[in-house]
Amino acid sequence: MGYFKLAILLFIISAPTTDSFGQASHFTKSDHWKNQRKSVLLGFGVTNFLGDIGGRDKEGVHFSPLDMDWNSTRYAGHLGFRFRIAPNFATKTLLQYALFAGDDNLTHQPNRRNRNIQFQTHLFEISQQFEFILARNEQFGSRHRRYGLKGFRPKAFQVYLFSGLSFFGYIPQGRGGEYGWTNLRPLKTEGQGLNNDESAYERYSFGIPIGVGYKIGLTPMWSMSCELSYTHTFTDYLDDVSGNYFDNKLIESNYGTKAAYFADPSLGPFPELTAAGQSRGNSDYNDVYLYFNISFIRNVSYKRTVKTRRKHTR
Repeated sequence: MGYFKLAILLFIISAPTTDSFGQASHFTKSDHWKNQRKSVLLGFGVTNFLGDIGGRDKEGVHFSPLDMDWNSTRYAGHLGFRFRIAPNFATKTLLQYALFAGDDNLTHQPNRRNRNIQFQTHLFEISQQFEFILARNEQFGSRHRRYGLKGFRPKAFQVYLFSGLSFFGYIPQGRGGEYGWTNLRPLKTEGQGLNNDESAYERYSFGIPIGVGYKIGLTPMWSMSCELSYTHTFTDYLDDVSGNYFDNKLIESNYGTKAAYFADPSLGPFPELTAAGQSRGNSDYNDVYLYFNISFIRNVSYKRTVKTRRKHTR
């Protein structure tokens, strides 16, 4: 089972049961949220990429997880700050590093496999997200925590939706033939700059993340969250592929042998598919990436005085 599949399975298992949602009186009566206005978080996750490269053993289904290649799952890490605005609203600032990957050799779809492009992209992202809390239980009283009794755990949790805006920089790299991982943007693999064509694509872009999260309280000071998110970007070059093949001889004469190789590393059985002007990618659709993140969250606005310690242990 792929890492991304395993992560999603754990998310489903950890989600609140029907019995938890049945305790509706606990969602809104507690004012414990006022002691949780500020928190910091640190975590890790797994990633997957939906773009032109790789995919399943069929023609691409744009934006769809149905085209997800589980073998291309990679990793991510993040840190952030969360501010609770109101009982059912919060805002969160995240700094993230992620690695994305795709490989045409992992698919048996003939056209994709013949293209034979392999990539990885380092992405550095800052995002501002807004959370809408659908359900919450934030009581940490004696009824919800029995210290020393087996089987009793804190019942505090939140279920929430989130969205926002992200800004990121990215570095696409390719590998193949005699070359190790090589930065692709400087090679202008689609002939950028030749014959009055467009210049190299930007190193930066924006995205819109949309996701769902589940947070469980571990102690009055610590909690843990699981989030699954889908980010639609405003670039089609996270994998260095977007438009059509350019004349490979012109690329070689202007940008060198390495550029010519990464522009067209095809296997050869279908040379007509990689001729100048043929589709290398699909510029009608921008790239998408997914995160499954786990965060450990520390409340930094709640001061544990002697009075509050007695409140939470009696």
